[in-house]
Amino acid sequence: MAESLDAQKSGLWSLPVPQTPLTLHGRAVETVFDLLGTRENDITFSLGWILANCPRLVASLQRDGLGVPPAPATSIGLQEWGEDRGYTDVEIRGPASQLILEAKRGWNLPVRAQLERYSGRFASARSALLVVSECSGSYARRRLPASVAGVEVHHRSWAEIAELVRSLKSSGGHSERRLLAEFERYLGGVMTVQDWTSNWTYVVSIGRRDPPGWGVSFLDVVLELGHYFHPYGVAGWPKEQPNYLAFRWGGHVQRVHHVESYKLVEDLHDEFPEIPSEGLAVRPHIVYELGPPIGLPAPLPNGAQYRAARLWVSLDLLFTSATLRDALAETARRRALGNSPPP
Repeated sequence: MAESLDAQKSGLWSLPVPQTPLTLHGRAVETVFDLLGTRENDITFSLGWILANCPRLVASLQRDGLGVPPAPATSIGLQEWGEDRGYTDVEIRGPASQLILEAKRGWNLPVRAQLERYSGRFASARSALLVVSECSGSYARRRLPASVAGVEVHHRSWAEIAELVRSLKSSGGHSERRLLAEFERYLGGVMTVQDWTSNWTYVVSIGRRDPPGWGVSFLDVVLELGHYFHPYGVAGWPKEQPNYLAFRWGGHVQRVHHVESYKLVEDLHDEFPEIPSEGLAVRPHIVYELGPPIGLPAPLPNGAQYRAARLWVSLDLLFTSATLRDALAETARRRALGNSPPP
């Protein structure tokens, strides 16, 4: 009976994408993993299932954390409770090895105290911690300890996990390849992505002078380097990336760009050698890669004094309004009517 049930589960989790659109509480279900959801625990459970069914993926992660893949895993545990009064996300246990995965949604990272809590669980000489998040490697290395209680700490981004899954799905058995393809598609939905349907535009003021010690001005970063950056989630700066950025200087909105991609960095010098690695440059920043400028009919006058204020405006209004002030007023009217929810 147990073997029959296991076979049924294996078949369920390798079903193809539904031919008829399926929704759960109004949310589209495109892979069987979507039935769980996209919260952090849901991602952890999905990761546990794919590991239990794809030994090659387990071996790759063991190689990441332990240096070489040891003997095949004997068990995989999800959210195991320990005497340390904490839950681990995923534990991959082998005959003489143990790899604990800490899975995080978004750009969150565990603090050192959380990782140290697990130190009593490492009974094997070959043990490691592997943190998975959306953070870049350079950002994670500055935030995570190299080791806790003599156990090495490693990091992989969800994008790297997705790339690993993509490389594995080209070989192996049919059911395993199908399951890996579904998991890859699921990861694409849970990783932080831009809302391509949004026309909200973040309007910022940029200066022409180089900050002291810098070899580049904020205006140069936009015009010459095709990028923009701002602090991450402090002093009113957003944590969520906008779909469009508009830049104003000289009393006018001068440029509008689509955001092509973005990343979170700890030190701006890593991205821009012209910026020294010191002061406020060494703190979390979002760095945007800008698409080609979207041509305004003409520079849009401010129409009021906004100084360094940062503003949210509907994209179309930047092209149809007489001034930025008018665009803001119409944006506010739309919000009041509930036609355009705020970002």
